[in-house]
Amino acid sequence: MIKAYAKSDVGKARDINQDNFYITEDQFSNIQLFILADGMGGCNAGEIASKLAITCSRSYIENNIKDTPKDKENLIQLIRK
Repeated sequence: MIKAYAKSDVGKARDINQDNFYITEDQFSNIQLFILADGMGGCNAGEIASKLAITCSRSYIENNIKDTPKDKENLIQLIRK
């Protein structure tokens, strides 16, 4: 079992924290995901872009993991897509 924690900070240069992260809540689920999306350096709607990146990545992986052979190379390819 892996225990994971994440924290993000707005820092000194920005008014809005544009970073987002996702950690699987159920530690006993079939898949544990740890996803980090860095903000866009102050670009407009960077927080929306990083949240969308998390949502899309999570959905794609969860919907395709069952059809992916469970070896290292195939899992890496799934994540890269």
